[in-house]
Amino acid sequence: MDEKFTVPEISCGHCKETIEKTLDIPGISNVSVDIDTKSVSLNISDSVEMKTVATLLDEQGYTVVTS
Repeated sequence: MDEKFTVPEISCGHCKETIEKTLDIPGISNVSVDIDTKSVSLNISDSVEMKTVATLLDEQGYTVVTS
């Protein structure tokens, strides 16, 4: 399932790398981080919940804002 959300704390390439590495887990693919729009898009399998994605990013200091 394709998901897209905003992460207000995205400000640089380091943020992008951190988010991509954090979400490099089984069940998550095609992670794309746009620094200019502070958005993240990805594909998650049925075995992964968005709550898991939010928790992983929260542990790194990032907030997931869904629309």
